[in-house]
Amino acid sequence: MSITQLNEPLRDRQNILKNEKTLLLLSAGYILSGCATIFTGSKKKVTFSANTEQSATLTIDGYKYHNITFPYTVKIRGGFEDTMVQAESDGYEKTQVVINKTFNAVSVLNFFDLLGWGIDAASGAMIKPEYKFYEFEFEKKEE
Repeated sequence: MSITQLNEPLRDRQNILKNEKTLLLLSAGYILSGCATIFTGSKKKVTFSANTEQSATLTIDGYKYHNITFPYTVKIRGGFEDTMVQAESDGYEKTQVVINKTFNAVSVLNFFDLLGWGIDAASGAMIKPEYKFYEFEFEKKEE
């Protein structure tokens, strides 16, 4: 028996290990597709504060939250559009804030995985609110 024949089983095992490592790396890439969606979700918590202790109504993306008190935390959906938030309270003028959106750096974990980038973009997880805290400045209504 020659040395070449003795080394064949060893080479076969090395090839199998290389194939297993490649399969493991490819599987991890697909499992982690949509990294920002998996790790941070598509909605982000934002807290609102105000210079009044009265209850108020918040309107976020057309949805009304009635009889809330400040500070108030709500989940804001991601997406590429800025979010307009309007607050109303008896005896005060309506006030509003614009929630600007920024890039969610966790999306970078998708690397070259186009599927992951697509998932993050479609779910809105690629974009997050610029800040986690916003304050309303209510002004008394003039009579």
